[in-house]
Amino acid sequence: MPTAGRLTAAIAFAVIGGYIATLISPLFEDGKQPSWWYPLCVLSGLWAGWVVVGKRAGRGYSSAVGNGITGVIAQCFWIIFLMSFADMIKKSLRKSYDGPVEAVVNVFEIMAEYGFAFWSPTLAGIIIGCGVAGGLFAEFFAKRFP
Repeated sequence: MPTAGRLTAAIAFAVIGGYIATLISPLFEDGKQPSWWYPLCVLSGLWAGWVVVGKRAGRGYSSAVGNGITGVIAQCFWIIFLMSFADMIKKSLRKSYDGPVEAVVNVFEIMAEYGFAFWSPTLAGIIIGCGVAGGLFAEFFAKRFP
């Protein structure tokens, strides 16, 4: 069911996704950033805003903070997971795995590599702060336009 809370959350988290993409872009090694990096971050933000945050908007400002943090963590998880899955597919097409189980396990190893490569306390603080702001933004509009 489309609501003002879902719409504003989707827009807010899409903007946050673009901002995350801009922040993390310099952390890629030269030539390693995928061409679909920005669309992935924005589309995962649309999803996180609509499904995770927007669904829970309208329950109060204290829960909006938690909803925003949950939304941005879900968004970051899906960004890293989908990037890792794409890397696994590339490796499997080069026949780098002995079987499908090894390929699936390697997705999580690649996720850990990306997580360690992108981790910094400053970046984590900025992302969490953006999530809180996005959750409060969605809550504001969910209260005003039910």
